[in-house]
Amino acid sequence: MPAFIAKVLEAGLLSWMALLILLIGLRILRGDIRVDGLLLHKEGDTSVTPERALTMAIFPVVIISYAYTALNMNLEVPGPVRLPDVPESLLNLLLGSNGLYLAGKIARG
Repeated sequence: MPAFIAKVLEAGLLSWMALLILLIGLRILRGDIRVDGLLLHKEGDTSVTPERALTMAIFPVVIISYAYTALNMNLEVPGPVRLPDVPESLLNLLLGSNGLYLAGKIARG
């Protein structure tokens, strides 16, 4: 029975995430959410800051990797069901990209 409930919750979570991504994508395409200048250091600047691009590329990878790990965990173990620990590699990846982002912010002022 817990496996059935988990599958129903998994389907609901995936549907909710898909609808949320669709909603945000549509609002970006309609112009309700501004994304121009998202990778720039200052407004009016034309150069892309590499630390922002790196952070925006790494963060979704970390979130998707952890969600995949959580959705594929074994639910047949005795005891309470808990979320899996975040793998050390994902923590290092997130820490490194955020550290580079902050270093870029400090260096550029």
